[in-house]
Amino acid sequence: MKLNNKILLSNTLLTLVVFALTSIGIYYLVNSTVYGELDNHLLQHKIDLINQIDEDASSLQDIKELGILGSYEWIDIQKYDGTVAPNANDFATIDTMRNPNKEIEEKSYRRLTTTINVNDTYYTIRLYEEVASWEHISRTILLSVLAGLLIWILLLYILNQFVLDKVLAPFYETVSTLEHISNPSDLNETFPETTTYEINVLNRALNSMMQHIRSSFEDQKQFIQNASHELLTPLSIIRQKAEKILSNAESLDKQTIKAAGNIQDTAVRLSRLSNALLLISRIENRQYSLDEDVEITSITENVIDELSDFIEMKQLTLEKEFDCSINVKGNSELIRAAIYNIVQNAIKYTPSGTSIILQTKCNGEQRSFSVLDEGPGIPNEFLDSVFARFQKTQNHTDGFDDDSPGLGLSIVQSISRLHNFNCSAKNHPGKGAEVSIHF
Repeated sequence: MKLNNKILLSNTLLTLVVFALTSIGIYYLVNSTVYGELDNHLLQHKIDLINQIDEDASSLQDIKELGILGSYEWIDIQKYDGTVAPNANDFATIDTMRNPNKEIEEKSYRRLTTTINVNDTYYTIRLYEEVASWEHISRTILLSVLAGLLIWILLLYILNQFVLDKVLAPFYETVSTLEHISNPSDLNETFPETTTYEINVLNRALNSMMQHIRSSFEDQKQFIQNASHELLTPLSIIRQKAEKILSNAESLDKQTIKAAGNIQDTAVRLSRLSNALLLISRIENRQYSLDEDVEITSITENVIDELSDFIEMKQLTLEKEFDCSINVKGNSELIRAAIYNIVQNAIKYTPSGTSIILQTKCNGEQRSFSVLDEGPGIPNEFLDSVFARFQKTQNHTDGFDDDSPGLGLSIVQSISRLHNFNCSAKNHPGKGAEVSIHF
């Protein structure tokens, strides 16, 4: 979840909690206010009744017999029964029937129990007013206030989203730049100055860090390139000297021949390592043009021809499942090197007498080249780092030279990144591994 969405969600949840608590408070406030008005209304009826009786005491009997104050109000007058102190006012909400003979359901009423003095005689008066209409007013007020609050929350959410998008725009620009840094050539990216202090500090730190990384990477790259290049000449001389010694093997003892052979093997391995590192360095320096039209199936056929001796030596069967023709823009020699390394790896790890499957698949814009072997598969601990440099497992089969420096799949990854391809490796269901390049 994005930062601005998290902030908005947190603010919204906090606002809803406040809204819920406020709603409870508003409910009790509105209810108290409405019932307060209702009680005042009943008190006013009491005052009007007292004034009427003061003017004409005989009207008490008429009021007592009629018991009507209005369509939603009624009155009950009895001789003083002591339920309330003289001149006191007792309010209560009760459920009762105004006319039990005609009504079948009780209604809610607000009742005022009080007393009046008529000609030195106390009477207990109970004034009733139906609560329903007042509760309707209460609900109307409450719903109106809550609807206004909800509209305010919605407007606040929209406004917060707009403001956060503006405020966090520099931060997301920094995040976007970081997400697009996927290879050494992207280390030249810089992060701009902003008006937000915290983001400005972050961008300055990132710029400084990128500068150090860029400098370190350039130094490392230059060292690898220089060292690899400088090693080639002395290694060639060592190989030639070893070959010259071995050419006169008949005049040498076994120990000398073995030592010369070991020197030659070591020189060969170092030459391979030097050439591989030099290739990776040139790839990362982008010293290759990528404007050739490359047909993957044709390149694969050339690789198979070159590796045919190893295939025959291990009596392997190659199954070609070329479902489609894949044409890409790039460097044909580099793409050939990538396919060569994948196929060579499959031959190395596949047991003699089994098969290797070469596939091309096209599904819309998704195109891939895959090699599936029947070897022991990739150990689980190597699955996440199989494309790392100098990564080697001990699962190769007998009969195949494994003097490689462990840079084959690393070269595949470097070539893929240069062409904006993707590469992947996984254990094939059942047996063996599958290595793919996704174009």
